[in-house]
Amino acid sequence: MLEVFLTGIKPDSGVTFITGGLAATMQSLGYSTAVYLPAQTGTRIKNGYIQSPDFLFIKHMDKNIMTFCSYLYKSKYLGLDVFADEKLYMDRNVIFQDYMTVAQQFECLIVNGHSNMDVPIEKNFTEEELINAMNIPLIIVASLRNTTLDEILEYLNRIQTTPLHLRGVIINECPLRSLDYDVREIQKTIELRTGVPVLGIIPRLSTLRGLKPEDWIEYILACTDVEALFDIKIAKLSS
Repeated sequence: MLEVFLTGIKPDSGVTFITGGLAATMQSLGYSTAVYLPAQTGTRIKNGYIQSPDFLFIKHMDKNIMTFCSYLYKSKYLGLDVFADEKLYMDRNVIFQDYMTVAQQFECLIVNGHSNMDVPIEKNFTEEELINAMNIPLIIVASLRNTTLDEILEYLNRIQTTPLHLRGVIINECPLRSLDYDVREIQKTIELRTGVPVLGIIPRLSTLRGLKPEDWIEYILACTDVEALFDIKIAKLSS
């Protein structure tokens, strides 16, 4: 069973885009793949049906990817006030049960977190504690559009003081031509100063939403170490 939990350092880090790309890539490599969201935010009603924006994108990548969710919220962001306003409170036991049920059915499972690990699941129980309880490898996604290198370094160093199983970091929206030496050498900088492996560097793309699924898979294969992300040797990639 291959599984990882993806979450961002900040809101709008591009976690769902990375999740969709990785899921489509693993599906294309022959692994039955599912994506599980403990909570989907930003839902809307269209033609009498609840639409999930994240799942719409993932299904656009590959309709064969199975998607699962425990809670649906209209608000874009999670919080105890949102739970109260929408009269829908999360229960960690429901999330654990749903996660275990999905994990038993597929060869590859990607759990798509929310905006960051400080997001509450229950009162006094955060996404960080959820990941720890799941005992699942963690991949951090950081966008250079809204996060500085110093913030990334501080965040990664803090995580290493926790019991979380941090497998590595993916840098998203990295400028292709930067005058900043640390940005140009960001993999070396992060790995030297934190010891955390950089498992992917996704360039800043102006037409990301318009990319065809096959193009996004090519970007994932070219810009990330898929084998290291899932800690497995993949024959199709090694040949």
